[in-house]
Amino acid sequence: MDLIDPFALASPRFITRLKNGEPHQVFSGFLFHVEADRYIVLTALHCLLRPNMPYHKHRGTEATWAETFGHDLDCEALGLSVPLYDGARPRFRWHLDPHNASLDIAGVPVRLPARPQAINWLGNFGDYDVVEEGLPLTTGSAGLIYGFPGGATIFGAAPIARGFTLASDYRINPFAFHVDGIGGAGCSGGPVALRAERGDRTLLQWIGIYVATHDAERLGRCIPLAPIEEVVQSIVAEPELWA
Repeated sequence: MDLIDPFALASPRFITRLKNGEPHQVFSGFLFHVEADRYIVLTALHCLLRPNMPYHKHRGTEATWAETFGHDLDCEALGLSVPLYDGARPRFRWHLDPHNASLDIAGVPVRLPARPQAINWLGNFGDYDVVEEGLPLTTGSAGLIYGFPGGATIFGAAPIARGFTLASDYRINPFAFHVDGIGGAGCSGGPVALRAERGDRTLLQWIGIYVATHDAERLGRCIPLAPIEEVVQSIVAEPELWA
């Protein structure tokens, strides 16, 4: 029986490299399955650009990104290395954030013939049941942030799962809610999940993308599923991105 956490399997460590091949950033991200071998690497946009810099601070500079920020995306665990740009045009998509709400989301379309684990696969996986809904999303609810704080891993590859509680009701702000737990730099872009026990089963429910903040030692932001789904659908609407 496979006892490995399915969300950990869906969250390998990623690295971007500059156009000259030098390392740019090591960061967290995770896989969303579309169909067949088509996947989307979901992460925080600032992981592809510059730390703590959401899109509204870069709006209008897109033509310079290929020369300034990470040019290629690599993942050793997946055997993946893909360009992020076609000339000066980004091959990834991001939330346009019309309200300047720091909706720090990006998606990179990739083909993965080996069909690795994805965050949106539901069902039974060893000791784990992945559910779409049903766990309480209220102040004090407990969960996990999956990521690579400071680039650190478990046994050289696996993400570190750090516990949190929801520090605010998600209905206060439609763009993000706060989590109280040790995430920090390197965890941005990783998935946020609720976790609960039911008998001898562990339930996991994906609820968003983690973005580290510098306002408080333990406080981070979780961007909820609705704006993430907008990014996913914008990519699905451009099937040529997988060409």
